[in-house]
Amino acid sequence: LVLAARQLPASSARQLPASCLVLEMLSLLTVTALALSSPVRPGGRTGARAAAARRPGGAVLLSEEAGDADAALAAAERELQIALAEAAAAREAASARKETAARAAAEEEAPHARLVLVRHGQSEWNLANRFTGWVDVDLTEQGILEAREAGRLLAAAGLEIDEVHTSLMRRAIRSAVLMLSTLNQCWLPVRKHLELNEQHAGLLTGENKVSCAQKWGVDQVMAWRRNFEDPPPEIAADSAIQRAIATDRRYDAARVPSRECLSAVSRRVAGLWEGTIAPALQEGRTVLVVTHGNTLRALVAYLDGLAPEDVYHVDLPTATPLLYEFDADGAGAEAPVAGLRHAREHGVWGEREGAARHGRFLVDESRVRAAQQAMRQQVLQDIAYSMVTAPTEDGEIKTAFTAPEARQRLSMIEGEGYTVRQTPPAYFFQESERLEEQARSDLEEFRLSTRLLKVPGQKKRVRCALVLLRHGQSSFNHDKIFTGWADPDLTNRGREEARLAGKMLKVAGVERIAMVHTSLLKRAIKTAWLALDEMDLQWTPVQNTWRLNERNYGELQGRVKADCVKAHGLKQVQRWRRGFSDRPPPWSDATLVETIDRRYDLYRGGDFPPRSESLEDCQQRLRPFLYGELGESMRAAVDAALADAEAGGGEYEVPTVLVVASENVLRGLVMEIEGMTQEQIPLVDVPYAVPLVYQLDSALTPVATPWAEPPLRAGWYLGDPTKVRAVQAEIQADLAVEDADDEEEACLVESFDDERGESVREWRCS
Repeated sequence: LVLAARQLPASSARQLPASCLVLEMLSLLTVTALALSSPVRPGGRTGARAAAARRPGGAVLLSEEAGDADAALAAAERELQIALAEAAAAREAASARKETAARAAAEEEAPHARLVLVRHGQSEWNLANRFTGWVDVDLTEQGILEAREAGRLLAAAGLEIDEVHTSLMRRAIRSAVLMLSTLNQCWLPVRKHLELNEQHAGLLTGENKVSCAQKWGVDQVMAWRRNFEDPPPEIAADSAIQRAIATDRRYDAARVPSRECLSAVSRRVAGLWEGTIAPALQEGRTVLVVTHGNTLRALVAYLDGLAPEDVYHVDLPTATPLLYEFDADGAGAEAPVAGLRHAREHGVWGEREGAARHGRFLVDESRVRAAQQAMRQQVLQDIAYSMVTAPTEDGEIKTAFTAPEARQRLSMIEGEGYTVRQTPPAYFFQESERLEEQARSDLEEFRLSTRLLKVPGQKKRVRCALVLLRHGQSSFNHDKIFTGWADPDLTNRGREEARLAGKMLKVAGVERIAMVHTSLLKRAIKTAWLALDEMDLQWTPVQNTWRLNERNYGELQGRVKADCVKAHGLKQVQRWRRGFSDRPPPWSDATLVETIDRRYDLYRGGDFPPRSESLEDCQQRLRPFLYGELGESMRAAVDAALADAEAGGGEYEVPTVLVVASENVLRGLVMEIEGMTQEQIPLVDVPYAVPLVYQLDSALTPVATPWAEPPLRAGWYLGDPTKVRAVQAEIQADLAVEDADDEEEACLVESFDDERGESVREWRCS
């Protein structure tokens, strides 16, 4: 500015009006800046020379007329914009080159593949210092904390998981999903394998380790615990523990062992390694395996090429991630994956030379060694350890504790409610008293309301049950915000609703779910997890698909519903929310970038992702799922049930398939299943986490039932009818008509039907 002022002749300054003087000063400032910074472009003229002609002696030619000053300023501004654009482009190009170089360097340094091994969090019988084996004990409150902390460790290491594998046991499954929840990667499918079950502890199952050492001797018990080829004594087939394991539905198609040594575990793990895990590593994926102590010892022995005598010294503390990295080339030790080598060595196992450890613990090694030492002392001292110290704890090692009786409670952990079970050796599968009592009460209310509506012969027609379940209340539902493909979490009310839904299905007699289908959104996924947890069916396979994502609300996503009504009017917002063919305004580019992350990488391209959807659009993308994946699951379940009935000579057991999704997706499915009209579907309100049950015949066609309430004809809500209607009324009130001048301004209109003697709703915007 000073340089520009020096070039302004005093006579010109006196002759110009104040406004023109300011413009001239700005023009001179622009010219000076360009003269100092602009590069010479083709033609040899700098930005400054192109902006203005100069008098001899270097003075800038000034017009005595305001119009000429304006033109000069406009020309200077154009030149400035050109220069700024060129500078921005240069910066962007330099930044892009820098990012490309950094990415190339990172890719050059990054390993080809990663494998993360994690033992489950502390279980009830870890705390009790008891041999667990195949008994399906749960995590303690400390174990839940440990699993969440393990997820934070993975996040701090910058790990983006590609696939997850775990066992059929709840302590491992819960640890896996807690880690994914903490990582905010809930949408990753958790694959559950019998091969990853814990080593069967035989006769030691349920016994205290110190007591076993006193009975059989420390050396013998340690040999059973650690040696590669020494199995423990067999457990009797008619013992309570073995009967409970052998009759568990998850093992219907499996042979349940009566004991195992580590070599037997290694043999069953080898098949999964060769067929599933190793190929994923060859493809350059990051694989997470969450399983049990001895199962991991078998994997580590294979990964690190340990001799049987070295395996004795392998200890893996609970919820302590062990990261293996592999290179496609390099000087590292050869890995048991064709074409890959270990990236580097990170120590030895048990301070034994030659027992190289190529995995890196993601916690301080001194803490790992302290935990390993405690694990070795558990046959001498009745102690339990934890890798995460709770705020009220004084240390990581404390006296072992066995629950005196079986019970279950809801515990608030880091602001969220979790079911925590206690299972003494005399008990195996316990129910939550409070939730079960509520579920039985709601079921009784349902039965009372339908007791006069029995249909003779209907039961014999039913071949499959399809249960549709809306997720529990999310934080966006609570705040009355349009959600769409946004990914908010469940509220604590929503978590409670999900657990109650599982308990309702259990007390209604559903003993097994053949398959669960859900979306890629955490509110639906967590609802499925919590419902299965209350049913003791954590091992049920779960499939995720984007086709079950909520309807895309476009630019309404993330906006308060009342604000949308004020901006667009109640009638228009109701058309977008409940109408059949009305699409909301589409996503902006910013919303698309914010919403579409790597969970959608497999689907990118073509018309994906949709930027906005009507219910009609949503229904069309659901059809491939309904007649493809879902139809296949139901047919497979029916075939399996028929085979079981024929093989056992017993009664046909109706299989159940569960779909957990969001309201509009379920409305689209209901419309297709029931053949509803465009005038009927706006009247369907799907309450949070109340099972909507369809009974299907041999052609997988819904069987009509008097239990259904209009506009439904075949589907019915499994719950207390009064509570169901109360939640439906709450949903309807999200877009209340109170802001409208009269009823004509709304699409959904309520009136009193004199003939029926009750209020009815109509849709008047077809």
